[in-house]
Amino acid sequence: MSGRTRSTAASSRARSKPNGRKASWCSKGSASTASSTPPATGPGKSAGNRPPVGRSRFIYDLMMRFYKASQFWERISPFKKNDSEKNTSAHIIPVNRVMAEGKSVVLPFEIIEAMVRKAVTVGIMAECLCRRGNGCKNHPTDLGCLILGDAARDLDPKLGRVVSTEEALAHAKTALADGLYPMAVHNEFDAWLWGIDYRRMMNICFCCDCCCAVRYSVRLRKSEGFFGNIHRLPGLRVAVGIGCDGCGTCVEVCMARAITLNGGRALINQDDCKGCGMCVEACPRTAIIMTMKGPADAGEELLRVYGKRTHL
Repeated sequence: MSGRTRSTAASSRARSKPNGRKASWCSKGSASTASSTPPATGPGKSAGNRPPVGRSRFIYDLMMRFYKASQFWERISPFKKNDSEKNTSAHIIPVNRVMAEGKSVVLPFEIIEAMVRKAVTVGIMAECLCRRGNGCKNHPTDLGCLILGDAARDLDPKLGRVVSTEEALAHAKTALADGLYPMAVHNEFDAWLWGIDYRRMMNICFCCDCCCAVRYSVRLRKSEGFFGNIHRLPGLRVAVGIGCDGCGTCVEVCMARAITLNGGRALINQDDCKGCGMCVEACPRTAIIMTMKGPADAGEELLRVYGKRTHL
């Protein structure tokens, strides 16, 4: 080999060698994709038509056989983990009417629509893993989560599919009409179970009170870390009005155990309240009210919060 040939080969190797710097996913509050994969171009348009690379339906089904067993083991001290904000964060979106700037408004669809329309890619999961795992008898299993972010393109087609914005919104309307509770979630476990990149996705779940793993874990206070990572919607406040007679119905239904009776009236611990609205729905005196500051901005605020965690 001549000197010139050796020099050319060495130069080629130098150009192809990684620079050793670690890929960055977040910078100054926004996430950016570090791979060479072209960015997603919108719902239903595959970036480079790459095939799905997530976990297969066969493996997923095998893992789901151990769903209930995993909930049992998590309750035993040696297997408990103190979930950090890094691997779990959620905001519960109430389905109740709330008072905002003197008007009664329903929040869920407006918030979901704002998030879906801004997402670069939207997918629908074929089933709700919580209802599947617990064998739900009250709601359809096939009303699955919405997946926001281009990791939805990596799903096995038998687990979920990329859809248009309008199909995603129609799916949300169907889920809300069935009485399911929406929740914005960024959870490492979901991404692991589906075999997709946690840094390129988040969920909008449609939960039932009987099977939802998040609600179950909040009730049990699975860990203080997990409990603290489930948040009330920004700007939302739940308060007891003058009609309260201390019947205690709200105490029984509160999943966060944030309500106590004091002096013949309900008292809400604002630090623990998750803003789910179950107490508002259950109160026979309609004495509990929800108020919202800036409801039109709630969806944008959630996008800002989760945009710091993941690429949407």
